[in-house]
Amino acid sequence: MRIQNLLSPVNSYEQHVAARLLEFFKPSIHWNRALWNIGTVLAIREVLEASEAHRAGILGPESLQAAISAALRLTGQDPGVPKPAKQALQQSLNKAGSKNQLRFEGLEYRIAADLVKQLEASYLASWAQAIAAGQEGIGPERAARAIAAHLLDKGFSPGYLHRWWTYQIKHDPTERGLSLMVEAIAARASEPPREFDVLVAFPSRLAASEKKGFTVPKRWLEASEVSAWLTKHSFSVEDVKQQGGLLLTVTEQDAEAAAAAAAEIVDVFAARVLVSLNKEVRPLPQAWVASAKSPISISRASRGVHVGAVHRENRVWLESERDDAVDPAIELLAPLQSSSPAAAVAGGWAAIESLLSEPDNRAAAADRLATIVACSFPRAELTMLSYSLEKSESPIAAQLKGMEENRDRAALVAQAIAEGNTPNTLRPPELAAVERMKAVLANPTDKLADIQVHAADAFRRLYRQRNLVLHGGKTSAIALRASLRTAAPLVGAGVDRIVHARYVDKLHPLELAARANIALGMIGSTPSACVDLLGARTAVSS
Repeated sequence: MRIQNLLSPVNSYEQHVAARLLEFFKPSIHWNRALWNIGTVLAIREVLEASEAHRAGILGPESLQAAISAALRLTGQDPGVPKPAKQALQQSLNKAGSKNQLRFEGLEYRIAADLVKQLEASYLASWAQAIAAGQEGIGPERAARAIAAHLLDKGFSPGYLHRWWTYQIKHDPTERGLSLMVEAIAARASEPPREFDVLVAFPSRLAASEKKGFTVPKRWLEASEVSAWLTKHSFSVEDVKQQGGLLLTVTEQDAEAAAAAAAEIVDVFAARVLVSLNKEVRPLPQAWVASAKSPISISRASRGVHVGAVHRENRVWLESERDDAVDPAIELLAPLQSSSPAAAVAGGWAAIESLLSEPDNRAAAADRLATIVACSFPRAELTMLSYSLEKSESPIAAQLKGMEENRDRAALVAQAIAEGNTPNTLRPPELAAVERMKAVLANPTDKLADIQVHAADAFRRLYRQRNLVLHGGKTSAIALRASLRTAAPLVGAGVDRIVHARYVDKLHPLELAARANIALGMIGSTPSACVDLLGARTAVSS
């Protein structure tokens, strides 16, 4: 199935799914189009881990129940879970939920643990069968999100998946439908992870320290050995300024994932050197994987946290006294952007809590931020669409060219979508966005409530991961990295709205949360109602 076939009206469903899969795997994506959820299988595994943490006193009953509820929501609407397994799993988790606990290694725990092993092996194959049988009842957004999340949770890198799906959709000469593509990636995902040799080089030699107890790692290569290894594996040594390197063997799904895993190992090593020897160890910004064709960047990537209001309101450098309602949260938020996973969840949740929690109800900050994000979603999506429509050959393009205010642009696009006056010649990602907004505008109360629930799940997962790290010292929790991947862009979007409301409208963060709650409860039925949920001035798009 190549892209020209996807563009035909008869394949609009598969076009939508394909467009979203490619969006989800892009190296950078705006928060309102990002993948907010983890996969069903990982959500169930997270429940099992939360059960153990609950028994150890690391997570409270409310946190365990939140994990169970999130897993039940994903399972209930997922064709990748066969009906008999779905019924057994729901019965088990519902029973545990009614008792407000899932006893670690108890009967209900063991039922869920056995079922998730079965699902792991058959999940994508079940999705392929469901798509082949017809798309009735399976929305394209749900399909794309479920498939993408499962693949990322399996450990594939976004870069590998983007290239794989790009080839299948745009370049493969074989005429195949979406179900056959899912079968193909299911076969690839069923393969065991491979061993990769990864070379991480350093600009200075790790000479043996004068301090007792430190020796160079066993897999250290001297500069000449690094050059020989690079040459042997057909890499250029030109412009590689190094004084040695570590040759690591990791087991991962693909070369980019292997490079990232090696970088994490080096980060741990560097942290131990820093705290024990007071010496900084920094590798070169790229690694070499034996099976890859070119070096792979291991510079810590941005997680998509963007608080543009700080720049827009000229508050990057504080010339005057800082605002204690929001400025400390911006500092706390910084680790969420690019620090190690443990530091990221700690700083990210601390920022949320400082803005929106109350002394006796800290977890409620997740729901409050989710409500602000849900109210921000329509304006962000409509504003992005407005700039795409401005470049299109349609009557609305001329109207948009004269508009400078994002609020006015969003309102015009909302009206056009509601009236069915958007062109069908837009690129597939924009056509998918139009369909999303069409559904929101037709039923804003239910659709925005659904968005709020998904965002709240992401933030509550971040809270659980923070507790596992800070109270349990668990830096390798199974959903830690997935939690950062899904929550970080949403945290940035929500904090951006809070910061803007504070700097421009002088609103306290809880005042904005109150406004968002009222807006979702009293939303009107006109297209413009979705544009001004946080107020015409506050609901800007970053």
